[in-house]
Amino acid sequence: MAAPFRFSGFTDDDFTVFRIPERARRREEIIRLIHPKLAALGGDILADFRRRGIEGLYPHLPQLNWPPGYQPFCTWLALSTQSHRYQDLAQLNVGVHEPFVAVRLGFDTSGFAFGRLLFLMSHGDLKEVLARIAVPAGLRCRVYRRVSWPEGSKTLFDSGEDFLQAVQIAEKEGAHWFEVGKTFPRESSHELLTSSEFAAAAAQILLTLYPIFRRLAGP
Repeated sequence: MAAPFRFSGFTDDDFTVFRIPERARRREEIIRLIHPKLAALGGDILADFRRRGIEGLYPHLPQLNWPPGYQPFCTWLALSTQSHRYQDLAQLNVGVHEPFVAVRLGFDTSGFAFGRLLFLMSHGDLKEVLARIAVPAGLRCRVYRRVSWPEGSKTLFDSGEDFLQAVQIAEKEGAHWFEVGKTFPRESSHELLTSSEFAAAAAQILLTLYPIFRRLAGP
């Protein structure tokens, strides 16, 4: 990225909000503290993409209030080809959790795109394409299942090479989320996460994943 960053970095306070006991206040603080930073991060990533000739992506931030009674345990920036109902399709995503930040190509397993992913992994060439792109970049696939707050999700599978098995486990084990990307733990990545340079790191990972995203993102 040649232009100055809008994103200035996360702070330690951004991560502690996920432990606020009262649900409504936790949601308010997540939106107040983290969402402006994710909006700025999205602007940086999209500006970088436009300089590379990539257009037509919409940024989304969640309301964290659906379904009724939802307990926010994380929040995210999603980049989608759709201006609405982005959860049904593949998304380029930056997720902020209390212990880490993840930069990923993500799928809600109840959405249309996950079925397409499963088909192309099982019967097409996507398994080989994904390995060719993700393995040299050190990206991993992870499968998550919902659990109660404060954890919010449990890792069912984590691999840097067996992408087909990850998709199959997501289908068979009732997982709610499948992703390919990289996680940045708060402790070991503190310097990067609190710096504007994280925008460049996130953009590079999402750019690496973009060819796969385009195959699965819809029109």
